[in-house]
Amino acid sequence: MLALLAALLLGAVLLAQYARARLHITSLLAAVPGPSYPLPILGNLLHMLGPMDNILARGLHIYDQYGPGPIKFWLGETPSVQLMRPEDIEPILSSQREVEKPELIYKPVRGFFGQGLITLNGDAWFAHRRALTPAFHFSVLERYAGIFTRRGAAFAKQLAADVPAGQSFDIMKFHSAFVTETVMETAFGIPPDVLVREKSEVGEFVKATNDAFSVIVHRIFHPWLLVDAIFKMSPIGRTHARCEEIITAYAKKVIAAKKAELEERRLRGGGDDHDGEETEEGVRKKYTFLDMALGGRAGVLTDEEVLNEVRTLIAVQQTSASTLSFIMVMLALHPDVQELARREVREVDATEGLHPLERLKRLKYLERVIKETMRLYPITAIFSRKLKSDDVLTCSVTPRSPSPGTRCRPACWPPCSCTRRTATPGTGPTRSASTRTASCPTTAWAATRTRTCPLARGRGTASASATPCCR
Repeated sequence: MLALLAALLLGAVLLAQYARARLHITSLLAAVPGPSYPLPILGNLLHMLGPMDNILARGLHIYDQYGPGPIKFWLGETPSVQLMRPEDIEPILSSQREVEKPELIYKPVRGFFGQGLITLNGDAWFAHRRALTPAFHFSVLERYAGIFTRRGAAFAKQLAADVPAGQSFDIMKFHSAFVTETVMETAFGIPPDVLVREKSEVGEFVKATNDAFSVIVHRIFHPWLLVDAIFKMSPIGRTHARCEEIITAYAKKVIAAKKAELEERRLRGGGDDHDGEETEEGVRKKYTFLDMALGGRAGVLTDEEVLNEVRTLIAVQQTSASTLSFIMVMLALHPDVQELARREVREVDATEGLHPLERLKRLKYLERVIKETMRLYPITAIFSRKLKSDDVLTCSVTPRSPSPGTRCRPACWPPCSCTRRTATPGTGPTRSASTRTASCPTTAWAATRTRTCPLARGRGTASASATPCCR
C-alpha cells in the first residue's frame, strides 16, 4: 500500500511539474500565431499528416494562414517557432550564444554527416571551426579556379556525348559524380588519374551518398524511426548501415592516402609549413582541406574528429549537386534567362588571356541566376537552434525551450538583385529587376553577404529543402 501511495505521489509531482512547464511555455507563446490546441504527444503534427506528395502544400497552407511573421508549431511535445523574415532570423543566426542544435532536428542526419561542423555544439563546434576555417579561405579557394574550369568543360562534353538530344534524363546522377570528383581533387587532393583508376569505387561511393540522403528524408517523415532500436531493425536502417559502411571505408582510405603523402613530404624535408609545389593550374598542393586537417596547423583535431569532418564534407557534396540540378531546371524553364546567361558566357569566353578566376568574376548575371535559384531551392530544409534563454524576437517573446527554425518563402524568379525577401501582405510578390542592386534592403544580408564557407562560419540563411518551395 505504501509503495502504491509513493508511486501515485511521485506521479502527481511529475505531472504537476510537466503541467507547470507546459503552462509557462504556452503562456509565453500565446501571442505568437500558429495552430491552436496542441495534442499530448502529437502536438500539431496532425496538420502535416497525409500523402507525402503534398506535404509541401500543407506547410504552405499553414504559412498562408499564420505568416509571414513567426509561427508557433508543436513538434510532438517540443514547441518550435518557425521564422521566415530576415529581420526575425538575423538575431538568432548572428548570436554567439544561441548556437545549440536541437537533438530532435539533427539526430536523423548525424548518422550520415557524423560529428562534424553541421552537427556539433558548443566548444567542440568552435574548436573545429577554428581549425578548419583556413581551408576554406578565399585565398585558398581561388587557387582552384583552374580546376573548376577544366572539370566544367569536361562535364559539358560528357553531357553532350552521353545524353540523347531531345530526351529527358536524370541530371542529378551526372551532377553527383561531377561534384564528387571535383571535391576529391580539390578538398582532398586526389589526382585526376587516381580518380579515373578508381572510377567504379567512386561510383559505388556516389550511390551510397545518394541512398543515405534518401534514408535521412524517410526517417524525418516517419517519427517512429527516430527511435534507434526501431530504426536499426527496419529495412531502411539496414540500408543506412550499408551506406555508412561504404562512405566510412572510402573516407578512411582517403585519409590514409593523405597521411602517407604528408609523411613522404616530411621525409623529403618539405615540412608542415612548406607551401608545396604548384600544379600546372596554379594550385599549391599543400593547401587542401585534408592538408589543413591533418597538418601541424590543425593539430587540435584527433583522427576520429578528422574522419567525422571528412564524412561531413562528403555528405555536403550532394547539396552542391542538388543546387546545380535546380539551376539547370530553372534555366530550362526560363529560356529568356538562359539566353542572357549564355550570351554573357560567350562574351567572357571571347576575351583572350583571362585567368580562370577573373573569368568567373566577370559572370555577373550568371551569379545572380545562381543566387536566385538558391533562394528558391535552398540546400537544406531547416536551420534550427535550441534557445538557452528567453529571447525577444521582432514581434514575440520565445521561451528558452523552443527550437526556432528558419524557412524560406520565395517570391519571384527570374533572378532579382534582392533575395531572401518575402512579400508584404497586400503588395504582391517582391520583385526587382536583375540590373537593379541599389534598392536592396539591409535585411537581405542573409543571402548577399560575403562568406567563405557555410560550414566553417556556422551561419546559415533562411532555407527550404530540395523540394521546390514555390507554387
